[in-house]
Amino acid sequence: MAKMVASLSVTPLGTGSTHLSAYVRAATEVLKEMGVKYRTGAGFTDIELDDYSTLAEILKRVEDKLASMGVKRVDFIIKIDRRMDEELTIEGKISKVERR
Repeated sequence: MAKMVASLSVTPLGTGSTHLSAYVRAATEVLKEMGVKYRTGAGFTDIELDDYSTLAEILKRVEDKLASMGVKRVDFIIKIDRRMDEELTIEGKISKVERR
């Protein structure tokens, strides 16, 4: 189980198009390859992680993947919910809100 949930938004800049789905798909392919648990939403993708080094590796791999698609600049927005006292999951966070 994870100790943090990172919400990640990746915006490629200078692509000449307003369509982003191919880039979102490429980023989620990285997450699949790395075997991390994630859930893609309308604007952010939530990722369950145990440590910051895995997040850094995700950012590097996503950047490399987008660069291979011709992207010259990437804007990352990251929000991290970190627990030191107990496990933290995407489903757990959602179910607490839905129960109330």
